[in-house]
Amino acid sequence: MIDDDGGDGDGLPFARSYDSFKHMTGIALLSLGGVFAFADGGGMQFERRQLVVILGCILMAALTSMIMAGQLAALEVKPEPREIVARRIRIASIIVGGSLSIGLGGFAYNFISALFK
Repeated sequence: MIDDDGGDGDGLPFARSYDSFKHMTGIALLSLGGVFAFADGGGMQFERRQLVVILGCILMAALTSMIMAGQLAALEVKPEPREIVARRIRIASIIVGGSLSIGLGGFAYNFISALFK
């Protein structure tokens, strides 16, 4: 917890959600780079269909988290009702977490099986 956070509600709304989506964007983009690096390497072969699914899931996580971080940053300029924003955050968190988990899990499965071939 941040020491200077008084908890009185005067700070920016949904600041922790913004930070979470910002960090998830970075994690997803790094994951995309890692998958591309291993896919381009000549040592391991991935099935094309599985690679498309893996990259699609990670890309969905990256785009969703980047869009949500942008929307949360825009709340300073154009406020929206708290209930609507909270609902969007919940839905986007499920999408980001689920798609990133599926993408990284699929990559780990393919990577480990390629190591033992």
